[in-house]
Amino acid sequence: MSRVVVVPQPPLLVPRLTVRASPEVAELRDACRRAVARLAEVSGDWLALGADSEVTGELPPTTRGTFAGFGVDVPVSFGAATTSSPEENLPLPALVGGWLREQAGANGMRMRLLDEAVTAERARDLGAELAEAADTDRTALLVLADGPREFGAYGREGDPAGVTALLRAGLSGPDPRSLEELEDPPATRSGVRGGAALRALAGLLASDGGRWEAELLYSAAPFGVGYHVAVWSRSGR
Repeated sequence: MSRVVVVPQPPLLVPRLTVRASPEVAELRDACRRAVARLAEVSGDWLALGADSEVTGELPPTTRGTFAGFGVDVPVSFGAATTSSPEENLPLPALVGGWLREQAGANGMRMRLLDEAVTAERARDLGAELAEAADTDRTALLVLADGPREFGAYGREGDPAGVTALLRAGLSGPDPRSLEELEDPPATRSGVRGGAALRALAGLLASDGGRWEAELLYSAAPFGVGYHVAVWSRSGR
């Protein structure tokens, strides 16, 4: 594993899905574009990691989908030469991951979708398995997750400020211990989406044994939702 990029998964990253033209959105989109461009520098074939409560398992590079369920039929694909029929109800992390792959011009992407409710221990084990399977120094990993949310029940019942602090510490370190502390139910109560993927990332980092340099390109909650963009680059073993 040579580079890891962490990005959020809101539909507003896709210009055609929103009429909101605020500076905050432009800044977030720019950070995501810069991050995935860095990922494409090391490899045109990506491994993506996300989480969902309904769709789990492996998604191959032939996967195609559409944002039609979000109001506009914006097609996405995991591979530059993919011609298969679009899958219905492809989860948001897969759609956003595929769209970002296209923006970066990467050749292809395969994705591992974890069950959002998977135990913290199992998520960390999965991360360790990914580290062992990444037998090339040019492996590129895209992780999709966002939150916490600062409004409504999330703010009343969760701890958005505490979760944000853990995320920033974990992503800017990089610090696997901070990411491991993003356990349920506190993370979910605070509105984190993709927490299982972040815990798997912690397991990967803890078992990797290498040295990493981290850059936190974006960390803010412009609309009450935390969005974080980070790039990790291997600096040694």
